[in-house]
Amino acid sequence: METGRPYSRLLFRLERFNELTTEDRQRIADLPLKLVNYPAGRDVLSHGYATSQCTLVLDGFLFSHKPVSGSRRQITSFFVPGDVADLATLYLPAVDHSITTLGPAVLAFVPHTALKEAADRSTALTQAFWRETLMQAAILQEWIVNLGRRDAFARIAHIVCELTVRLQASGMARDLSFAMPWTQTDVADACGISNVHANRVIQEMRYLGLVDWNSRRLTIRDWNALMRLGDFNDDYLQYCASIKKDYPLTGHAAPEGGFARLRTSPLAYGVPGGAKSDC
Repeated sequence: METGRPYSRLLFRLERFNELTTEDRQRIADLPLKLVNYPAGRDVLSHGYATSQCTLVLDGFLFSHKPVSGSRRQITSFFVPGDVADLATLYLPAVDHSITTLGPAVLAFVPHTALKEAADRSTALTQAFWRETLMQAAILQEWIVNLGRRDAFARIAHIVCELTVRLQASGMARDLSFAMPWTQTDVADACGISNVHANRVIQEMRYLGLVDWNSRRLTIRDWNALMRLGDFNDDYLQYCASIKKDYPLTGHAAPEGGFARLRTSPLAYGVPGGAKSDC
């Protein structure tokens, strides 16, 4: 089976847990994928609308979100290359949220009928698709915990750790650095905080030497400290040991003073000069 093909990302994703047979791999290769380049900020699926196809992320990022109080929104998940962003629409075609591109993205659309036919012919593929659906549910559950029980600093740190692990599982971010075209507003909407609060936390992370966070690239400088401060444990992602051994599980010690240092940082109570930065 050739690598570098549109279906390769999906195959890599489905085989994280169990190797598929030659026949199953061919079924995935034969799926009628339609490749489309999407610009930034374009809805792929809109709340309340039905769809007859699933969306595979080949390059770039998507995010799901729901409106809150008019023009406000809550981001409920990010999707990275290799994710099928709307696999649940196989059986729930009318979505209760919207899915939008976060920066330019390359997507592959596959008809529900083709996916169902492949799954009907293979128990292994059916199980693989179910796992993907359940893993997305596990991520959503962790996001609920993140929003309900962690402070703003831990929320952002947790999401950064999660994205790093998920990107590594897709063969990216091996050097703890990845391009992410999100804005300060996107970060705030994912964490349920204000833009100003998100800006303060990002400044704080920079000050503590945890990350280099520029306009479009994030580089983690202290993985272990970021995990601890974000209360991050990747068990909910359910990645197999063969992938987890490549995770960045070593690094520097946590910042001296831990959370106490966060409270005494000169950035803890505001950004110097009232400056605002786009992350």
